Amino acid sequence: MRWHERLERRLGFLAVPGLGRALVAIQVLCFVGALLDPAVYGALPLVPSLVARGQFWRLATFLFLPSLSPLNVLFAVFYFLFQWAVYDALEAQWGAFRLTLYCVLGWLFALALPLGAYVAWGADGPSTGLYWSTSVLLAFATEFPDTTIQLYLVLPVKMRWMGWLIAAFLAYQILVGGWPELLGVGFGLANYLLFYAGDLGRAVVRRRDRARFESALRAASSGKPRSCAQCGAGPEAFLRLCTCGRCGAEGRFWCDAHLATHLSPAAGVAPEPETEPAAAAPTRGSQARTGATGQKKGPGRARARGRQPR
Repeated sequence: MRWHERLERRLGFLAVPGLGRALVAIQVLCFVGALLDPAVYGALPLVPSLVARGQFWRLATFLFLPSLSPLNVLFAVFYFLFQWAVYDALEAQWGAFRLTLYCVLGWLFALALPLGAYVAWGADGPSTGLYWSTSVLLAFATEFPDTTIQLYLVLPVKMRWMGWLIAAFLAYQILVGGWPELLGVGFGLANYLLFYAGDLGRAVVRRRDRARFESALRAASSGKPRSCAQCGAGPEAFLRLCTCGRCGAEGRFWCDAHLATHLSPAAGVAPEPETEPAAAAPTRGSQARTGATGQKKGPGRARARGRQPR
């Protein structure tokens, strides 16, 4: 059972059904307000010094700071509809509690870096929720990699490639911005890493093992004829290629009769001599049934001794 499943058992009552739709609605309100009054746009970012003076709404509104570029304004309706669909799909896939946990953790991590930098070093730059929104999009790309979207209503792109494009852009930002940008990306995507680091690591291992197996299969197919590594049976024995640690990266073929023996825990251990092991000390309950040699007496032998003359 995963950590978020254990949390759901204890704190499931804290789930907020329809949270994604509420977040999109707040985004729409902030977007419309910023279009109508530029002062609204300036009141949304997270500025720690202003929070310290009592502007506590910035602790939440920085997540919804809109981008007012002409292209984003033109496609704003389609963007919000896409966000609505993303949240609905994630809630249907995860459930309300997991989506709530994902969003809350992302918000807390997004707060931690600017507030911590302000307390430690006095850094007071404005912060936005760009990486928080990116973490939601990456989660959608991970859960639904084969979903196709129409980028700007023109270019069809699978979410798998959209996720890789986002990852490449983040890597470029880290290379250009150095360790400050690395901290920003790390804290901004910490919720995504908490949820998916294990799955991504296992996927990398599976891909590596698959590539090693295919390489070994090509090398074995182009070399000498296939035969079982133990009995020498040919392809008629339905051979299987094994690339475990004992077989090495190039692999060896095994027939069905010897593959199970090869993969068993005792494989590779030299057999013991065919001698009887030393008898263990008899327990109190078994002394009456055990002779001097340490071997149990069968009932037939006991009856035979009972018929022997004295």
